[in-house]
Amino acid sequence: MFTSVDEWSAVANGAQPDWEPRSRIIAKLIRATDSVLDIGAGNRKLSRFIPPSCKYTPVDCVADLPGTFVVDFNKEFRLPDVDFNVIVCAGFLEYLDDVPAFFRELAKQAPGRQIVFTYIFGANKKARTKMKVHNDYGNSHEFLAAVEGSLSYLDVFAYDRRQGIYNATLGEGGGPVSRQPIGNILEPREPRIVKLLRKWGRSIKKRLPAKP
Repeated sequence: MFTSVDEWSAVANGAQPDWEPRSRIIAKLIRATDSVLDIGAGNRKLSRFIPPSCKYTPVDCVADLPGTFVVDFNKEFRLPDVDFNVIVCAGFLEYLDDVPAFFRELAKQAPGRQIVFTYIFGANKKARTKMKVHNDYGNSHEFLAAVEGSLSYLDVFAYDRRQGIYNATLGEGGGPVSRQPIGNILEPREPRIVKLLRKWGRSIKKRLPAKP
């Protein structure tokens, strides 16, 4: 499928407040001495929550923010020529044409590296149509079955029925797999009415005259 560069450019330049809880969770798996490759970095939300001593390299399909390594993984596979020991793929895998092929190439080029990745499952068809996703795994078991062959170790770090956050090691597969969450710390989803009221409140605040 076609990667919409214009849409991802808007993402890179937007605030994306909904990404903050996920970034905070992922940051719990990052150590102060790590060098992080953030694939699908967007507006680099993750960089605000990892230890400041970390080395951080953003990777995305658009070059709106300076210092980004630009590559469209639906066209080619390239990694930046930098040292890294942790790869993060958050809110990115849903937009790949071939998720298993991507993991196989990662395991080939970066064996032994830690990888933290997320996936929003396909139960909510309406939401996924709006997201314009390129693939559709319905649940955690189905998704993991597609990528386990490229992982030598895997923990299901946190999940709910909507999304999963995984911590793994890239390798040839066949290693231990824990399908039980070692820390179910996903923040509870806000009730729809609370979310609407919050949005309504922000809208009113924007319309109020600025304080002198």
